[in-house]
Amino acid sequence: MAPISKWSTSEEIDAEIDAALERARLDPEPDPPMAVAAEYDARLDLVILSIDNGRRLVLPRKELQGLENATEPQLAQIEIFGGLDIAWPQLDVDHYLPSLMAGTYGSDRWMQKLNRTTAAA
Repeated sequence: MAPISKWSTSEEIDAEIDAALERARLDPEPDPPMAVAAEYDARLDLVILSIDNGRRLVLPRKELQGLENATEPQLAQIEIFGGLDIAWPQLDVDHYLPSLMAGTYGSDRWMQKLNRTTAAA
């Protein structure tokens, strides 16, 4: 695709726009994965998220910022908002599904601390 310059004619600009719209129609962005269920497995100390694509995201509770000192009943109270926000309302803790899927379990400071702890283990 040639860059549009100030010398392009309106017909050329219209043709570029039409071509871009057609490319978007043929190759639409996929919907982002959404959480459909969440549970805390106390026996394994894991948070398990069921994703709408059939996968599961299994996360160690101790690695999720804000859950490190939570009780089992608090951890069991998980809510999902809009398929993307995973929340523990009693703890005032929220995590964003795309961040969790990317391996980000808290703030930059938390992740640095977690990396130091993980590296030492």
